[in-house]
Amino acid sequence: MAKVDTLALVTFLSSGTNDPSTTDRYYNDTMIELAEENWTCDAQAFAVTPGQTEIALGTVLINVINLLGIIYDDREIDEIPLRQLEMLDPWWRDSKGITTSYTEEDVSKKTIALYPTPDRPSTPLGGTFGEPLGGDYATYNAIVFYSQAALDPIQPPFYLELPTALRIMAREFNRESDHPDPALSALSDQLTMLFKEMLG
Repeated sequence: MAKVDTLALVTFLSSGTNDPSTTDRYYNDTMIELAEENWTCDAQAFAVTPGQTEIALGTVLINVINLLGIIYDDREIDEIPLRQLEMLDPWWRDSKGITTSYTEEDVSKKTIALYPTPDRPSTPLGGTFGEPLGGDYATYNAIVFYSQAALDPIQPPFYLELPTALRIMAREFNRESDHPDPALSALSDQLTMLFKEMLG
């Protein structure tokens, strides 16, 4: 689903009465809303070196909204609040071993800290299709699951085109303008929720 296709669908459904400049802004806002609701999710593997305390997601990934979980080696590790980690182990940055938890150290920069600090190197990441039964599983890597705002150059899945267009129409015809239509706005919003329930 390209942004151009969604905006063209909005124009078609509204018989051309929408304002293109606000429609474009509402598209970006809707993509952020969908990411906050975890509709546009992805995963990324990170190689970890011994002594590496942090993974800076913001430098590798773009438009990250929510951190959904992390798998280290072959198990999901728990998130622990930074204050709780400091009470548990005041010298947590110096602890070394097999990582069992993480904390979001700097939420604005999407930086996470691993606890304890890994003491083993990651094995090289394999191809997309591995050996049967995971014989080539890359050990001691961190796989991060996250939701992201599908803004350029990232494209959201095609099945979100209609709900996105309807959400844009709900906002477009609910604002003060020369073409308000509260009934169409309410209908578009109800249809958006209906499609989300069907997809969810």
